[in-house]
Amino acid sequence: MNFESFFTVGTQIDSNRLVQLRKLATMLPLAKQKKVLNDLSGNHSSFLRGRGMDYSEVRQYQAGDDIRSMDWRVTARTGKAHVKVFHEEKERPVLLLCDLRAGMQFGSQRALKSVLAADITALIAWASLQAGDRVGAFLFTDQQELNLRPQPGRKAILHLIRELASLGTSQPADASSRLQQVLRHLRRVAHPGSRIYIVSDWSGFDEDCQQHLYHISRHSDLVAIHISDPLEQELPPPGVYPIEDGQQHLLLNSVSANNREQYRQAYESRLVDLQRQLLNLRIPLIQLSTADPNPFPTLRSGLGLGQKTRANA
Repeated sequence: MNFESFFTVGTQIDSNRLVQLRKLATMLPLAKQKKVLNDLSGNHSSFLRGRGMDYSEVRQYQAGDDIRSMDWRVTARTGKAHVKVFHEEKERPVLLLCDLRAGMQFGSQRALKSVLAADITALIAWASLQAGDRVGAFLFTDQQELNLRPQPGRKAILHLIRELASLGTSQPADASSRLQQVLRHLRRVAHPGSRIYIVSDWSGFDEDCQQHLYHISRHSDLVAIHISDPLEQELPPPGVYPIEDGQQHLLLNSVSANNREQYRQAYESRLVDLQRQLLNLRIPLIQLSTADPNPFPTLRSGLGLGQKTRANA
């Protein structure tokens, strides 16, 4: 199978492409996902939490019941011993955060970062549906946000795809405060036992953002997906290049070797800081580039699913 043909090329989020990504869902078995932590000295892999237990009801104590399930408030109120009854969750809530801020409307090769982010969000949504989970999303720009509560079924994914393709473009704003706002909101709404995927360039990630993720990670599984473009990592060969952001037209001067090296080191420093901060929280980080025609093997590997698929089979 030619995986490259499934991923969007260009500047527009294509809803038809997002629907077609469903064909790859069976090759992304999230029920087998492991937590893969990448630090600077090696890899560590462990299983993520399984589906949890949902509260069902309270009933009177029966011989053999686990005393750890005692409901002491009801027991005290009625004068008779009562226990809490739980049932296993059959559908885990999956929440997908997709960053569509102005900084994501950038790309120097195959696609904009926002386009790749939408592809990855839709692919994980289809794979979560395949695993029998409920899928929700939080899509955000600099000025807008859309909160889709976790729902079961194909209609929930199609709704998500429509919103990904229609959410308006964003005007630049304070990247740090915006990411803080989004993660603060996530901290309020994340259901315990959820699996949460954050697809972003992580611009503006700071200590406040880290604190929000710390509290979320205590009761939910988090996976960080970092979207980048080669031009963010390193300046092009020496020369003067015209660039634009849709409003302004500027010239990029990469003649100076010293400036190119400083630019490269600054990017690497930001990335290492992000890796360390997430590693401290035991949150795996998957790095994807807009230049990669087939990000599927990297995504599989980052999710602890191995690298058995080939780019062309």
